[in-house]
Amino acid sequence: MDTEQQIRLNFLDEAEEYFNLMESNLLGLADTAIDPQRVDLVLRAAHSIKGGAAMMSLTTLSQVAHRLEDFFKILRVRYGDKTVIVEIETLLLQSVDYLRNLASLNRQELSTDASEVINQQLELLSDRTQAIFAQLRSHLGDLRATDENALLSQNEDFDPAVLIFEEGVDGVLDRFESQLSALSFSELAQELSATAEELIGFGNMANLDAFIQLCESIQQQATNIADSAIVSLAERALKTWRRSHALVLRGSIDRLPSSLETATQDFSSTINFELARQEFLDEAAAQDLDSLALDTQKLDGLQSAFASVSINDADLSWEEENPELGEIHSAFELNESAEQEDFIPLDLESLNLTGLQSAFDLPELEETITSTPAEVTIKESLLSPQVEKMVRVPVSQLQQFNTLFEQLVLNRNSIGLRLEQLENVVALMSQRMLQMERSNTQLKQWYDRASVEGLLSEQEQLVTAVNLGNNQQNSFDSLEMDRYSDIHLICQEQLETIVQLQEVATDVSLGVQEVNQSVQDLYYTTKSMQGNVTRTQMLPFAEAVKRFPRVIRDLNLQFNKKVDLKILGETTLLDRSVIEALSDPLMHLLRNSFDHGIEDPQTRIIAGKPESGTITIQANNLGTYSIITLSDDGGGISLDKIRDRVCQMGLTQAEVAQISTTKLLDFIFEPGFSTAEKVTELSGRGVGMDVVRSNLREIRGDVRVNTEPGKGTTFILRIPFTLSILRVAIVEQQEFIFAISADSIRELIAVDPELMLASDKEQHVAWNQTEIPLIEIEKVLPYHAARHTVGLAGNPIINRTMTLVVGNNNSSAALKLSRFWNEQESTIRTIDSPIPLPAGIISSVIIGDGKVIPLIDPLALIAENSGDRLNAASSDLDVTEFSYLPTVKTILIVDDSINVRRYLSLTLEKAGYRVEQAKDGREALDKLLAGLLVQAVICDVEMPRLDGYGVLEEIKERPELSNLPIAMLTSRSNEKHRKLAFNLGAAAYFSKPYNEQELLEKLSEIIN
Repeated sequence: MDTEQQIRLNFLDEAEEYFNLMESNLLGLADTAIDPQRVDLVLRAAHSIKGGAAMMSLTTLSQVAHRLEDFFKILRVRYGDKTVIVEIETLLLQSVDYLRNLASLNRQELSTDASEVINQQLELLSDRTQAIFAQLRSHLGDLRATDENALLSQNEDFDPAVLIFEEGVDGVLDRFESQLSALSFSELAQELSATAEELIGFGNMANLDAFIQLCESIQQQATNIADSAIVSLAERALKTWRRSHALVLRGSIDRLPSSLETATQDFSSTINFELARQEFLDEAAAQDLDSLALDTQKLDGLQSAFASVSINDADLSWEEENPELGEIHSAFELNESAEQEDFIPLDLESLNLTGLQSAFDLPELEETITSTPAEVTIKESLLSPQVEKMVRVPVSQLQQFNTLFEQLVLNRNSIGLRLEQLENVVALMSQRMLQMERSNTQLKQWYDRASVEGLLSEQEQLVTAVNLGNNQQNSFDSLEMDRYSDIHLICQEQLETIVQLQEVATDVSLGVQEVNQSVQDLYYTTKSMQGNVTRTQMLPFAEAVKRFPRVIRDLNLQFNKKVDLKILGETTLLDRSVIEALSDPLMHLLRNSFDHGIEDPQTRIIAGKPESGTITIQANNLGTYSIITLSDDGGGISLDKIRDRVCQMGLTQAEVAQISTTKLLDFIFEPGFSTAEKVTELSGRGVGMDVVRSNLREIRGDVRVNTEPGKGTTFILRIPFTLSILRVAIVEQQEFIFAISADSIRELIAVDPELMLASDKEQHVAWNQTEIPLIEIEKVLPYHAARHTVGLAGNPIINRTMTLVVGNNNSSAALKLSRFWNEQESTIRTIDSPIPLPAGIISSVIIGDGKVIPLIDPLALIAENSGDRLNAASSDLDVTEFSYLPTVKTILIVDDSINVRRYLSLTLEKAGYRVEQAKDGREALDKLLAGLLVQAVICDVEMPRLDGYGVLEEIKERPELSNLPIAMLTSRSNEKHRKLAFNLGAAAYFSKPYNEQELLEKLSEIIN
C-alpha cells in the first residue's frame, strides 16, 4: 500500500470521528429549540467530510456530505429559535448512517481489487441516500443564496449604518483605485483629499472614530505633501483604507488604525533586521542543540515518509474548509505526527445491504440497535484484507514492547535510587573533608602555639635536611628566617592533601549533578514513552459506548418510554481488545435495563418517581482492574421471581431458601434463564445475559449484580487492567510496607487526638465535616507468622504517625500510617498463587531496588473493614485524567486538518521546500513570535481558536512580520472571501482543490 492510499484510508478513519460528532449533536435535536452551537458543530463536521473527500477524490462521499451540509445550513439560518419535528431528526440521523456506510465502502474500495462490485453498491447506497434527501427537502426546502449570505454574516451586528458603510466605502475605494493611474499629480492630490472627505462622512454615519481620524490624517498629508510623493501616499492610503474596511467587516473595530502609517523602511533595513534575528536564532540554537536535533529528526522522518507520494487533483470542487477537522492518531508509523493516535479499521463484515431500508423503519428498530444502522453486506472475499485486527503493528510486538518498557522503568527506578545513594555518599565525603580540614587547622594552631610558648623540646624543634645548610642558617637570626620542623611539614602536606581531596570531591559532585540531569531527562523520556505505549494499546471508554445514545433514542421511540442515558468516565483508558469484547455485553445489559429495569411512565409516576428513567454507565480504572458499572433507577430485580424460576429448574423451595442473595442473582447469567412473562422483540428469550458473563470470562473478567427493589439495579463489570505501570504511594504501618494507587489518595493529614472519635466497635476520624472510619491495616490484614521487615533505602518523606484519607466521594476511610516513603511510578506484577489473596491485596509492585511489595486496594479495605465487599465493588467511582535554522526555504502550513497538511506537505517537499506545520492560527502565531523563520505561510481560513483572517490581522500589525507573504488556501471560493483576504494583506488566494503547478509557481513568485 503506497503512502497516498494510506493517507486516504487515514482520512476515512478521521471521518468516522465526524460521523460520531454529527450523530451525538443531532440526538435530541427535536427535544428543544435549535441550538446554534450544536448545529455549527454538525455543519462543520459535514463540511470537513465534504472538503476532505473532494481532496481525496472520493466523489460520492463528498457529494452526499455537501448535500447534507446544505440541510444543516438551512437549520442554522431558518430555525434559529424554533424546534423541528422528530421525523426531521430521524431523517438527519439516517443520512449520517448512510454517510458512515459510504465511507466504509470507500475504505473497502481502497483495500481490495474488486472495485466494480463496490461501485455498484456505492450507486445503490447513493440512491437510498437521495430518497432520504428527498424527504428532507420536503420538510426543509432547498438552500437559497440568501441563506448563504445570512450564514456568512451570522456573527455580525446588522446595524444599517454599518451595512451602508460596507457597501459605500467599497464603492468609493473602487472608484478611487480606478483613477490612480489616470490623474496628474495635482489632480491626484485633490482626488485623494476629496475621497478622504467622502469617507469621513461614512465614518460619521457608522460612528467609527478611528476611521475618521485616519481619513483626516490622510487628508492633511495630501495637502502638504510634495507632488513627487503623492502617488506613494495615495497607494498607502488605499491599502490602509482597504484594510480598515476589512477590519470593520470582521468586527475588529478595536484594531482600526487612527493614522496613516509612515513609509516602510528600505530593503537594507529589512536585511539588517533579518541578520539581527538570524544572530539571535544562532545563539538560541547553541543553547539547545538537543531540541534542534529532535525537531530536525522529526522533520527528516516526515520528509522521508512522504517521499514517494504523488498528489492528484481532486475531481470535485469544494467550497469550504472545516475549522475543527481532527487528526488521525498513530504512535507507530513514521509518517504520523505526534498528535496522532492509533486506529482500528472498521470491520464491515456485518454490513447488510438487504436490511438497509428496514434499518430506518421506526417500528422495527431492533435491527438498528443490535447492529450498525443502514448496514451494507460486502462479500467475504472482498473483506479478506480487513478481517485481521491490526493496530499498525502485530499485537505480539506490542506485548513485547510493553514488556521491554516495564524493564526500562525498573532499570530507570534502580538508576534513580543508586544515584540518590551516590549523592548521599558525595555529600558525606564533603562533610568528612571539612572535618579533616578543621582538624588539621587545629593541629597547626596547636603546633604554632607550642613552639612560641616553648612547649616543644629542643630536639622536636630541629629543622630537617630540607632547610638551609648550617652555615647559611647560622648567618641569620631566628627572626630573620623561619625554621620548620618535621611536624610543621607534616601539617602542611596534610593540608595540601585535603585541598586535593576537596578538588576531587568537587569533580565527583559535578559529575553526579550531570548524571542526575541525564537521569531527569531519562525520566522525562520514559514518561513521554509511557504515554505512547498507553495510546498504542488503549482506547477511551467512549469508543465502547459511542453508539449507545442513539440506541436509547431509538428504543424510546419504538417502545414509548422516556429514558435518559448518562455516560461517565468516557476518558477512562481500556485495552483495545477489551473495548471490542465489551461491545456485546454492554449492549445486552443496556437493553435489559431498558426493558426489565425502567418502568413505563405511568408506573413511575404512580411510584412517585420522575416520568423519565435514567441509565448510568460509568468506567474507572482501579489498581490493576477496570470497573464498569451500569445502573438504572427502575424497579429492581424481583428476587421472588428468580426463586420461582429456580424452583422450576429442579431445586426445592428449601434449597432455594438457603441460597444467598448474591448467588441467587447469579442465576440470571445462566443460559436460558428468564423471568419474563412474555417474549418480546426486545427481550424474554432467555439469551443475552449468559453472553455477558461468557464474553467477560474470555478476557478474564467477571460481572456481579446489586439490586434494591423499587430503587434500581447495578451491574458491576470487573476487567483486568492490562497496563503494567502505575503511580503509587509507598507507605508503612507497623513495619508492613505496602503501595496504594496515587489516584485513590484524597488527603494526607496529621494525627490529632481531638479528631479521633471512638465508638463501641471502631474508631473514626473527623474529616471535611463528616466522620470516616479509621482503618489499622494490621488489624484488617492480620499476619500471624513472624514478619520479615523489608528495609527500604533512603529516608521516608514523613517519619511520624499520620492518616491517609483514601476512597471516593461515596466511600472514604482513613488509613493509619507510621511512615510515608515516597510516590513513584512502579511496575505492576500479578501475584499468581493457588491460595486466594487476602481481601484488599490486589497485586504487587516492584520498586527501584528490586523489592516486591503488595499493592493494596483501599476500597476493598473499606469493604473488609465494614464487612460489605459487594458495596465496595459496586460503589460509584470518580476518576480524576524551537525552532530550527532553515538551510532551505521554509513554508509554514496552517490548517486544522492533519490530512490536508500532510497532503500539501507532499507537494512542497517534492518541490524542495522544508515544511513547518501548525494546526490552527494561534499555534502558527505562537511559533512565529517564538522565532520560527519561514519564507511564506500557506493558511486556511476557517480554523478553531484563530482563523485565517485573524492570522492576517495579527501578522500584518507586527513590524517584524508585516512583510511575510501569506497565501490563503481554502474551499471558500466566492469573491467576498477572496476580497476580504486581500484587503487584510494576503499575497495570494487559492481554492481547494488546488492546481499543484499553479500553487508552486505563485508561491515562488511571492517568496522571490
